[in-house]
Amino acid sequence: MDAAGWLAAAGPIVSPFLLAVSQICLIALYASGAMCLYRIVIGPSAADRAIALDTLTMVFIGIICVLCMIWGSDLYFDAVWLLTLVGYLGSVAIARYLEKGRIF
Repeated sequence: MDAAGWLAAAGPIVSPFLLAVSQICLIALYASGAMCLYRIVIGPSAADRAIALDTLTMVFIGIICVLCMIWGSDLYFDAVWLLTLVGYLGSVAIARYLEKGRIF
């Protein structure tokens, strides 16, 4: 196989600039995830913990999306959809519990 055929089979090529920016984004997402974990453990109220857990779900979604962009793969976007749905339903359930004391 020639070089052009191999490059076409390998998928999209990520430019060095995009790679550097995405690595900076990953570092920022890891830092925000650590801050969310801190708030989940130390949070003074249940509402603070619920918001931190919802934010941590969004951070995980961002990490998965950035890694998919770096890898040039769309394999994990189904996991993103599922995690988004579970995160939303969990946030609604926690909010209803905190408001009324029961979910249903």
